[in-house]
Amino acid sequence: MEEGRLRGEGKMKVIPKQTKANIKQDQYDNYSQHDKRFIIVDDSGDIVDDAQGWGYKTEEKARKAMWYKFKGGKKKIDEREEEKRVFFDKHQGLNKFLHRIWENNFKEIARGEVTEQDIIDDVKKEFGICLPKEYVQGIG
Repeated sequence: MEEGRLRGEGKMKVIPKQTKANIKQDQYDNYSQHDKRFIIVDDSGDIVDDAQGWGYKTEEKARKAMWYKFKGGKKKIDEREEEKRVFFDKHQGLNKFLHRIWENNFKEIARGEVTEQDIIDDVKKEFGICLPKEYVQGIG
């Protein structure tokens, strides 16, 4: 790695773990020729992330890891969680109301008889606010 250059800085791509192209020889020797896993390399061929030596099982998982670790994904997720926390702090009792709906209608929700829109409508009736749809997911 070059002096003063941060790990993961610059363009990166996901490649199959067994591909010799774009991987320096001293790093390549550790990888099996028959492994169907994926790693993240930068534009100079340095391995940026290889899932602690194991590689990612799918290209999709490697791309998600690249987004999360190197392209601001963690920051974006943290910001959304903070917005959600502030929203629920602002509307006291909403969290308990949603948990009560979940507990009382668990089977109906699982069967699809009670939809996310039904829950959003109940919140609007009870609290007079519009609940973002993504806040309904993950209750319970």
